[in-house]
Amino acid sequence: MRHKGTGTYRFTIIPVGCAAISNIIHGKVVHPIAFIVMISGFVLFIVSKLSVVFKKKLISFGTRKMSVRMANLYRLGHWQMIFGLLATFAP
Repeated sequence: MRHKGTGTYRFTIIPVGCAAISNIIHGKVVHPIAFIVMISGFVLFIVSKLSVVFKKKLISFGTRKMSVRMANLYRLGHWQMIFGLLATFAP
């Protein structure tokens, strides 16, 4: 089952990535504790992806092959990674 709104985070990846690269080049990491938020989001992302891998689907994109609960973890993980990245490098 496809969930509405799963592609909205894609519009934030490019500006966040550019800001992160710029801050890394200039050596500015204002809030390093926010990195923990980003790592926890990555853990949620990995857990939800592993649920698909354990169903013998090695390659999958999006939430189509996930249960509703795992799809929610997947989206929450993405949002936490984006928020953690923004908070890490925010002025």
